[in-house]
Amino acid sequence: MSEVKDPPVSNLDPKLRSMLEIEDADDKSFVYCATCSHVVSRSDERIAVNGSFDHHFTNPHGFSFHVGCFGNALGCDISGAPEAADTWFMGYFWRIATCAECHTHLGWYFARASGEDYFYGLILDRIQEEQ
Repeated sequence: MSEVKDPPVSNLDPKLRSMLEIEDADDKSFVYCATCSHVVSRSDERIAVNGSFDHHFTNPHGFSFHVGCFGNALGCDISGAPEAADTWFMGYFWRIATCAECHTHLGWYFARASGEDYFYGLILDRIQEEQ
């Protein structure tokens, strides 16, 4: 795994930038894109969905993924129309989540039809955390 570099803050989403500019460095524990080290979330955004943070899934094409759930991932771009087919989380539509910097596929954005309840399922071997 590559070393995490300090992320450039000039081109970040304003909400994500404010997370990076927190005064107390001890509270910072970020989640980075494993490809380019762009900040995509914070470790404290980890959540349990269906009773667990991490899940193992295989898509209809036979590709397997180890996914971790995050309440927010402001360093991700979301693309595509909401899809209900082949969702791994009953009642949630999915869209593709990519790194906002290098556009690597990092996982999926899952949301209910109302849009009020959502989370990110990030592929754990495509992200890295400070240790």
